[in-house]
Formats: sequence, C-alpha cells, structure tokens
Amino acid sequence: MPFALLAALDHGLRGRVEPLAGDLSVHARLLIAVPLLVLAEVVLDRLAREAVGRLAGEGFVPPGALPRFRAVLANAARLRDSRAAEALIAFASLAAGAAALAGWLDPGGLASGVGVLATVTPARVWYALVGLPAFHFLLWRALWRWAIWARVLGGVARLPLRLAATHPDRRGGIAFLERPSLAFAVVAAFAASCVLCGAWATLMLHGARLSSFEPAFIAFAVAGEALAFAPLLPFAPRLFLARRAARHEYGALATDYSRQFHRRWIERRERERLLGTPDLQSLADLGNSWRELIDKMSPFLFSARDAAALLVAMLLPVIPLLLMETPVAQLLARLARLLAGGTR
Repeated sequence: MPFALLAALDHGLRGRVEPLAGDLSVHARLLIAVPLLVLAEVVLDRLAREAVGRLAGEGFVPPGALPRFRAVLANAARLRDSRAAEALIAFASLAAGAAALAGWLDPGGLASGVGVLATVTPARVWYALVGLPAFHFLLWRALWRWAIWARVLGGVARLPLRLAATHPDRRGGIAFLERPSLAFAVVAAFAASCVLCGAWATLMLHGARLSSFEPAFIAFAVAGEALAFAPLLPFAPRLFLARRAARHEYGALATDYSRQFHRRWIERRERERLLGTPDLQSLADLGNSWRELIDKMSPFLFSARDAAALLVAMLLPVIPLLLMETPVAQLLARLARLLAGGTR
C-alpha cells in the first residue's frame, strides 16, 4: 500500500509514471512472496518440531544415542536464535536495497523487468529501503532456517537409528522426515517462481518471447529440486543397509518357517488338522511382507511423486505467461490434440 500510494501521489502531483509500478516482479514480491515466505518458515518450524519429536518418541533414536541427538537439536536452536545471524541478514538486506537505489543492482531486485532508472522517486526510495529489504530479509532468513534444518538432518543421519524395514511407509518408518522438506520447498519455490515469472511477464509486455526464458527456468527448476531433496540423501546409506539386513534376517526366518511347514504338513502328513489351520495364512503373510514391504523399501526418503509436486509448484506461475503468448482457445485446442494422441 505505501508503494502504490506514493506512486499514485507522485503521478497526481508531477504527472510522472513510476516505472517500478509497471514491473510485475515488484508486485509479486510484495503481495505474494512476502506472505508466502512467512508461511514457509511457520510450516518448516511446525513440521520440523513434530518430526524430531517422533524420532525420539517412537524409539528411532536408541537410548545410547540420545545425548548426541540432543546436542544436534541444541546446536540447531542456538543457530536459529542467533541475533548475530539475523543482524547480518538485516544488514545485507538493507545493503542490497541501497545498491538497488544507487543503480548498482536492478532497481526491482535480482529478478526485475525494468532496466536502469535515472530518476529517484518517493515510491522508489520506499521500495529500495523498506519493501525490497523486507523481501530479502525474509528470503535469506528462510534459507538460513532451511540450512539449519539440513544440518539437523545431517546430524540425525549419522546416528545409529533403529529403522523398521517392514514399516508400511517403505522408508524404515522415518518417512515423516521428508514432510518438512517438501512442504517448505513447495511454498518457497512457488514464491520464488512468482517473482521470476513476474519479471519475465514484464519483459514479455515489452516484446520478449517466453521461449527465451526456458534455459533460466530449467536451471531454476533443477536448483529447486536439488535444494529441496539433497539434505535427505544422507539417509540413503542407512536405508539401503537396513533393507539389506532385513533381507538376510527375514530370509532366515522364512527359511525356518518354510522348513517347519514342510516338515509338519508334507513329511508328517498331519492332514487331519489342515482345515482351518492358521499356518497357511501365516505363510502367505510372510511372503506378502517380503514382497510388499522389504523388497519395495526405498533407499530414498523422497519419491518421484514428491519431485513432481515440487515441479508443479514451480510451473504454476508460468501458466499466465503461456496465456499471454497463446490465446486460451488455441492453448485448449493444442492440449486436446495432445490428449488425443497428436504430437503438436
């Protein structure tokens, strides 16, 4: 509101049109990205607390490793509450805003749809010293909190976790550790994509083509996926070893059970008690547990569906850009041809 009011007041008094008011990335930062970054921090904090509580509460951390586990959490809390870190982030945010006002950076921010501005207006001063630093502060603090969570995951991955290979989540029982990462990444990536697409939309209004932004978007998507799921990779060796150990342990169990079953019902031919015996069902359940749980246990805490959900969040802001370049009727016709088996 202050930015819009100052731009309108300047236009009414001096007849000047504020160039930043025509930069859609500015509005995307202030109206969409800022509240979403606040939400991303809240989501990460709440889900991370729940996840670490379940690690200890459900016995995944053995008693002997609890001191190390508490040390990891204490270090994370110290980093999260560090006033020096927040002061540094605030200073860097104000410095970036001042650099944008001085013309050393794009006036709208790192992703901007306008070029160098020679005129200093009240709206531009407010945006450079208040709006843009607020966005940068929330963005960099969110990334700082994300780095702390990644550090927690790395510390937990080094603990001798008690994984359950037959857990229905097919992740040894710790699939809940992926929820904070995915939820934060979806919200933050959507916010960042809105800012990028706002800048690209402004450039398209001045003649740019959407295809010229494809390499930048691909790089952004790859970086987003890597940033979201890389902190979960340290758990892959433990999950792999847990699956291999379960194959040996349950393989031995299946061998013993199968031999006893064969000895009782085949060699001894105790057929008079065969009707209604639970042995057959137990044998089937043992085979199902092997095929559906142990063999399908994944060494990764994330799945292809999670990566697709994150990609969709990054792609959603691109839809208005597609509609800017292609009429809705033509876009629907092209989609219908693709669904019907066409290639174009």
